[in-house]
Amino acid sequence: MFLILSQDDHPLYERRFPLKKTTLGSQQLLNAQFILHASLDVFEEKYKSSKELFLKEIEQKQDYRIFGYVTPSNIRFLILTDQEEEKVKGFCQLAHEQLIKVLMNPLYQLGSSISSSNFDHVIQQLLQTRLNQ
Repeated sequence: MFLILSQDDHPLYERRFPLKKTTLGSQQLLNAQFILHASLDVFEEKYKSSKELFLKEIEQKQDYRIFGYVTPSNIRFLILTDQEEEKVKGFCQLAHEQLIKVLMNPLYQLGSSISSSNFDHVIQQLLQTRLNQ
């Protein structure tokens, strides 16, 4: 699961993707959402003590790893996956580039949910090519 949060921790974008170990059914989806939101405190601690955008693995729950990434504008990415760190880092950098394109769009209202079908399509492609190999 991939989640983008605003500076105020409001969800801007959410995308499910299949994991190698299981597919996310409705109960697993709720668990994944809970796990990601519960990891925000750990995310904040790591962010305060790091100068990097990619915060690496911030927590491990059950069989999954949670990775964090923060943009210079303090928008946060949280990713629940079973993939390795390097794949996740590459995905985050490319997703950040796509986010910049959305933020630069004069029709996008800052802090609102990202509803661009083009952004969604590109993120789905990145998830398939970067995190589902």
